[in-house]
Amino acid sequence: MDVSMIYFSQTGNTRKVAEAMAQVFEKQGHVVKTLPLGKATPKDAAGADLLGVGAPCFAGHAPTPVRGFLRDMPRLDGRRVFVFATSGGAPGRVLYDMTRFLRRKGGDVVGGFLARGELFYPPPSLVGRFPGRPDEEDLAEAQRFAASLAEHISAGIPSPLPESRPEALKRRWGPYEIMSIINTDAFLRLSTPKPKLNSDLCDQCRWCAKECPVDNIDMQPYPVLGKRCIRCFRCLTGCPRKAFEADWRFANPVLGFIFNQSFERRFGDLGKEESLY
Repeated sequence: MDVSMIYFSQTGNTRKVAEAMAQVFEKQGHVVKTLPLGKATPKDAAGADLLGVGAPCFAGHAPTPVRGFLRDMPRLDGRRVFVFATSGGAPGRVLYDMTRFLRRKGGDVVGGFLARGELFYPPPSLVGRFPGRPDEEDLAEAQRFAASLAEHISAGIPSPLPESRPEALKRRWGPYEIMSIINTDAFLRLSTPKPKLNSDLCDQCRWCAKECPVDNIDMQPYPVLGKRCIRCFRCLTGCPRKAFEADWRFANPVLGFIFNQSFERRFGDLGKEESLY
């Protein structure tokens, strides 16, 4: 079986899950191609017997670059597909977001997997959640999912994988899922601060321009953010010189209230024994 796994990962969390699953498929003798989104082509997506698509959770949904890639994919014509994601909080509709695009392309979505991932989103009330995740147990769980998936596909079972996250196959309408619909790129540009450059710290290395997932940063000669910012804050959190900053005085209290542990336990997917830190 030819397996293609295409993933979007900025901090390495989703990449670790993809690589853990790939190890299982390879050990079982399948031909596996694991590609970051920036290096994937439509042919990679449409040419495999089994396609996996992975992404981190951005504001409760799949990141804009992932949705754009799926929107532009060719028809899948019944090919078996699975989705996977990492999340540092309530995952909203990230899995179903990818599922709905894949189904529109004719993909047969068999199931979905979700792992915790350390949160690098910079608001003080959120950053650092689930430290060290995905950890060894998370990756072992990802491998168990992959093993069950391979067995399921090889057996020719037409129904969805029993081990799948339910929300990967059926839309949920909880508070966090509804909020994810509201959190469009345009809304996030209004409700969260724009990263600002401290030119005294910038050495014009172009790292941020290369890393921006929507090609929204131009060098003039210092980096300038355009109008398509999706507020992923990769420029701020990853800059080698720490040259970007953001004013969280207004957004941080709201985010801390909405995504506090009690709310996530009641309305999200946080288990009784789980802790955010």
